[in-house]
Amino acid sequence: MGSATVLPGEDVSEIMKQISKGNPKLGIGLRIENNSVFSTVAGSLQYRSGIVFVNQNTRRYRPSVEDRVIAIVEERVAGDGAGGDVYRVNIGGPHPALLSNLSFEGATKRNKPALSSGMLLYARVATCLRSMDPTLSCQLGSLDVGVPRKDWMTNEGTYGELVSGTCCKIPIGLARQLLERCNVVLQELSKYLAFEICVGVNGKVWIHSSKPEHTILIQNAILNSEVLTESQVRRMVKSLVETVNRKVEDRDDEM
Repeated sequence: MGSATVLPGEDVSEIMKQISKGNPKLGIGLRIENNSVFSTVAGSLQYRSGIVFVNQNTRRYRPSVEDRVIAIVEERVAGDGAGGDVYRVNIGGPHPALLSNLSFEGATKRNKPALSSGMLLYARVATCLRSMDPTLSCQLGSLDVGVPRKDWMTNEGTYGELVSGTCCKIPIGLARQLLERCNVVLQELSKYLAFEICVGVNGKVWIHSSKPEHTILIQNAILNSEVLTESQVRRMVKSLVETVNRKVEDRDDEM
């Protein structure tokens, strides 16, 4: 995936041809006028999964269809008319989102998850209309091609409840970088540590590992990576892992 820095009002038609393949869809931060594509914001023009968009490191998350987000359940608001319940969830956007407990893989009227206030979920934005609150889904979407479907009861699906682990906030631009296929910091961390991670483009990341020290290490490595080059990231991760492992071994020896 290629990228290029663009400014508001800049004609990015030629840049798009260089970094994308085929006829990509236009995403956030782009508009078309007189057969040319212009950037509406400053940021990094990127191409991923057939979509060209401008990646901004904004403070406030703005939902977009098919975004993967980490959401917090707030309360039940109504029935969905199909035998399920609709819940208000917080995704850190201008407005809360809505999620039905029938929008889970394999969920039925009789067999559906019981959501509760404070529950942490990994979901995708299913609809996002200007006049309505966005709706979420925990079912596979159009960008999840090739991902195996797993019933919500197995706890092995792509989306669903995030159990245990630690959730923390990160810059939105950094979150989008982590979702790139060849993200260096995650590749390097996986060489040394076993862990699970879910990244929401709404600026939240959930991490689960076998030791609290490793979870903190991963958090620090991710935050540090934002301002480092690829070679610096590799050295930084190796140094952190060596330091933390040494401290863990010293503690275990004392015990």
